[in-house]
Amino acid sequence: MIRKTKKHINSWKKALLHKYFYSIGSKPNVINFLANDICNSKCTMCNIWKQKKGFEISGNQLRDVLKNKLFSKVYAVGVTGGEPTLRKDLPDLYDAICSSLPNLQGTSIITNAIRKDEVIERVEASYRVVQRYNKKFGMMVSLDGYSEIHDLNRGRDGNFKTAMDVIKYFKRKDAFKVVVGCTITKNNLWGVDKLLDFLVEENVSVRFRIAEFIIRLYNTNLKNTIRNFTPEEKYHLSSFYQRLIAQYEKNPMYLRTYKNIIGMLNGNTRQMNCPYQKKGIVLDSTGQILYCAPKSKKLGSVIEGDAWKLYQSNLNERKRIHKHDCDDCIHDYHTDISVKQLSTEFKEKIYKRLISLKHHKFVGLVSLRKSPFTSGADTKKIFITGWYGTETVGDKAILMGIVEFYKKKFSKIELVISAIIPYHTKQTLREHDLKATIVFSWSSEFLCAAKYADITVMGGGPLMEIVEIALPLIAFKIAKKYKKKTVVFGCGIGPLYQEKYLSAVRKILQYSDIIRLRDSASVEWCKRLWDKSRPELYGDPAHLYIRGIAKSYNKTKSSAVLGCFLREWPKIYKGDFSDEEYEELKEKFESNLAQNLKTVCKAFRLVPHFYCMHTFVVGGDDRFFYRRFVKKYFVSESYYIEEHPSSVTQIVKAMKESSFNICMRFHSVLFAHTLETNFLAIDYTLGGKIHGYITDNEEEKRLLGIEEIATQGGIMLERMAEL
Repeated sequence: MIRKTKKHINSWKKALLHKYFYSIGSKPNVINFLANDICNSKCTMCNIWKQKKGFEISGNQLRDVLKNKLFSKVYAVGVTGGEPTLRKDLPDLYDAICSSLPNLQGTSIITNAIRKDEVIERVEASYRVVQRYNKKFGMMVSLDGYSEIHDLNRGRDGNFKTAMDVIKYFKRKDAFKVVVGCTITKNNLWGVDKLLDFLVEENVSVRFRIAEFIIRLYNTNLKNTIRNFTPEEKYHLSSFYQRLIAQYEKNPMYLRTYKNIIGMLNGNTRQMNCPYQKKGIVLDSTGQILYCAPKSKKLGSVIEGDAWKLYQSNLNERKRIHKHDCDDCIHDYHTDISVKQLSTEFKEKIYKRLISLKHHKFVGLVSLRKSPFTSGADTKKIFITGWYGTETVGDKAILMGIVEFYKKKFSKIELVISAIIPYHTKQTLREHDLKATIVFSWSSEFLCAAKYADITVMGGGPLMEIVEIALPLIAFKIAKKYKKKTVVFGCGIGPLYQEKYLSAVRKILQYSDIIRLRDSASVEWCKRLWDKSRPELYGDPAHLYIRGIAKSYNKTKSSAVLGCFLREWPKIYKGDFSDEEYEELKEKFESNLAQNLKTVCKAFRLVPHFYCMHTFVVGGDDRFFYRRFVKKYFVSESYYIEEHPSSVTQIVKAMKESSFNICMRFHSVLFAHTLETNFLAIDYTLGGKIHGYITDNEEEKRLLGIEEIATQGGIMLERMAEL
């Protein structure tokens, strides 16, 4: 605890120093050295390759320049270009850097690795120089996608192979750190997940950046390629960066960078600090200095003039950049945490403590003055909470089912929806052309929504054993304090094991004016938890919504497709199996599942199409499972994986057009049944919600268990023949 407190204090100290005490005229401690202004690549986000070779600063000239007092505090130099390995005298440049900077700690290089033998030779020679001075060295290799995707983005056939050859060569040497840098453009954005999967398997570290308009790259006219993303593409990239945060990146600095990128993709201004705001400088190959590479004009030649005087006499240019460019710059320059980021993190931590099972009794201490609703008394104000911000396709249909219910019930409604990750729910609203205000689940706006709403709704999904169960509990508690109506709408109950979660669900039920549950098993759960409850077996709101929109999809001739709506079998549903038994059964299940699918496809001449009911890292992105699954079991077979984020209409269309559907996620079963398709249901819940839905609808002949599939290779074909 003491260590965490000290770390937090140090973060605030550094942030405040950067904001209030470091002068924009302070001596730089970082140099971005552009070794040349030419390149042998033809990148889609850069025009340096169109430049002709001109004057390039020599090693001796660089030594003289770096001895100027402007550079006396520099501890890091990154060497880039153009393509720096095109310079035969590259080792001499590193010698100049190491010999001239008294406080230097380390250097690095970025390369496209096109001429692999030349790159290896010159990087090794440069490393030996740096090693002689006992300084650190690192290398970044540009790699923008797997195989041909990289070659397309970089404009050079075969560059993926040469880049990987260079990476593997230096990885084997293990002399210094090698990382990959991926620049994301309009051309490669749909391949970033595949690249990450590949590099994780290869044990190669990677960082991802969004291509930016950068003056020194002569790319300010490339508006079709750089930052020209559609809403769907922005959502896809936001979700990808969320994956990096949740599953891959560990370094706090890069985590903050990725969070900042997500924010900027979704309309926020830049939150993170940049070393080039106050403590960095760019030195180009002609001897010109700039305050930053993306937006600064050239300040003058440090070969011909005094570097310190040039740096100090142009500070109005740095002020201009701060005022006009920094807020919109998405370039991944990063340094210590900013005051803005610390303030945001601090506020979020406070509300996550407050809106929790442990501390919810202190909610009353928060001022609840500002209503997120804007309509007058003639409009019914409805606040929907739950697991939104991580919703599956099924959850999207639930939301729309609830909205349609209240639209029919009241002449005018205004919606506020709480979201754990707001940009995720914004995508849901876009898909359905739905107008609503989104509030972050851990905020004062969340609490105010519960106070000012006429009706607070727990909107679908299960009342289950997760920490977020505090959200409906606290929303209902506030609503009842202000004498407002509360509704549990279409929820299931369970799984629940620990007393604190059982108690939380019990209180939610006690605070509820209306309890509408999705299945008979949940109704029985409800009666056991609170004997005074009067639950209604309402069914899932998604059912009514899907039934409504299904009319828009006329029955078409089925294609030769086996629609697969599968997912990872999650550990939370392992039931009474031990961890060892679960892992063993899971492997057998997946192996036999693949065999069953192949048998069905062969018998009916179908191709398996793997569709996703969920395409977000929180909750288990189905695409991750599919990529692993097909790589292991479908090496020589034809198949299709839908890589784009899924919507309700996409899933409905896919199910209607498939000859047969194999359903595993709960709402894929509900969709397939509601749409009256040919389907089988896999009960990964071991007698839970899927079994409950199937038995409630008297469709037991369509149900298959995990153990059945794990032990019977032809069970699917047998069941299909019986239907």
